[in-house]
Amino acid sequence: MTRTARAIALMAGVLVALTLGGCTMTTDESRLDEYRTEAEALADEMVGMIPAELAPTTAPDVESSGRMVQNPVSADPSPDDQVWWQVDVYVEPVQRAAASEDAAKAIAAGLLDDGWEHTDARETGEGRRTADAYAKDDWYVEVTWVRTEEGKFETVELSVLSPRTTRGDHDEIRS
Repeated sequence: MTRTARAIALMAGVLVALTLGGCTMTTDESRLDEYRTEAEALADEMVGMIPAELAPTTAPDVESSGRMVQNPVSADPSPDDQVWWQVDVYVEPVQRAAASEDAAKAIAAGLLDDGWEHTDARETGEGRRTADAYAKDDWYVEVTWVRTEEGKFETVELSVLSPRTTRGDHDEIRS
């Protein structure tokens, strides 16, 4: 085989490989598994920031799932859909006046010391509930606490949302 024929055969092989490879590469690689691990670890870390004297007497309720915005064009999931991992934790600190607020302050101090930026706060429930938001490296965290009110439980709710990634082969995600 001549040198020119070998070069042409080699280039044809490269073109075929690129063409076939391009047909199978429809999405960016999903980082959802990685984000799940990180989100769950961050949620555990935040619960651990609650001072011992306020520590929950029962294990926190945890919800951890992949989430996505509903596709407005098609209800069928696509590997290209943008998704994120979300962990919601419901904590009941020791029941005493200002326990929820004090636990939230401790979590806030830990987040701020770790480089998180306080980005937002809102009040709901006619001012009884306050949600403080924090952001860092495309991650979002919300700490919701309640003001002391006679006869009401003091709770702290934590939400961790990962950056967005592609769905990939994850079929368990809900909108």
